[in-house]
Amino acid sequence: MADQNDSEAGGRSHLGSGSRITGELYFPGTVELPGYVKGRVEASSIVIEEAGEVEGEIHAASIDIKGRFNGQVTGGKVRLHTSARVTGEITYESLSIDSGAQIEGKCRSQSYSKAT
Repeated sequence: MADQNDSEAGGRSHLGSGSRITGELYFPGTVELPGYVKGRVEASSIVIEEAGEVEGEIHAASIDIKGRFNGQVTGGKVRLHTSARVTGEITYESLSIDSGAQIEGKCRSQSYSKAT
């Protein structure tokens, strides 16, 4: 998860609970997603909160999934928390899966480089 250096690395953004967003989103720092997002999200760090749901693509050096995700994950350090429900493809440099997390799809190890 993100640390104290968030402000130096682009800050921390939080999309409010109950938010519904469709499109292509870019955040220079950390973004916390407790609402619904459909599209593409790129950030330094992405946290899909327990109440969050994302459909599409996410790209980040650090990804924490606590909620629901359907699509393609590309990340450096990817963690699926106990409450995570993931369907799709995960490309990762480092992957940790907590007991109870659910995954349906493919996982593939590969060096992470920032999306362009």
